[in-house]
Amino acid sequence: MTEICEREGATASDMQTRNGARRARVLACVAILVGCVGCGAVDDPSSGEPATSGEALTAADFTGSFTVTPTDPTAGSTVTATQTATNLTASPIGPIIMGIRRVGFRVVQVIRPRTGTCRIAGNAVCNFVQLDPGETQSYTLVLAPTTSGVEALRGWTSSSYLAGGSSQTVSVSVP
Repeated sequence: MTEICEREGATASDMQTRNGARRARVLACVAILVGCVGCGAVDDPSSGEPATSGEALTAADFTGSFTVTPTDPTAGSTVTATQTATNLTASPIGPIIMGIRRVGFRVVQVIRPRTGTCRIAGNAVCNFVQLDPGETQSYTLVLAPTTSGVEALRGWTSSSYLAGGSSQTVSVSVP
């Protein structure tokens, strides 16, 4: 680079400016790459108990709800957990993340939302859900308890790009 600057008759301060601009471009590229690494799924939106456990949060773009039936299953029966995401706007929105934390339960059946990519590894998570105006999509798991006692199922909707979401916890009493 020094040879090019010398041929063009550049001064020392011009060379420093070019080197500084090059360094800035490299740092910007690194920042973008590091930012993209963090764009994946968030398995659990918070490390502690949510401040609004049991209540849906509603904001400008979307909301969600979490239902579990029954909350007092008989021995040998299954539990159905459904997390929904609802578009509150008149425009398509996304990406939305829907998840269900299912510690103490084995997955028997899965009903996926219309859009998105879903996986079950620890938490059950659907990423990149796209909602049409006013649309609601659901992620449903049929679960078999693996332990006895009181277990907590947690469902959430979130987005890194949009305002809204929900986080709810439901206790299930397993005989």
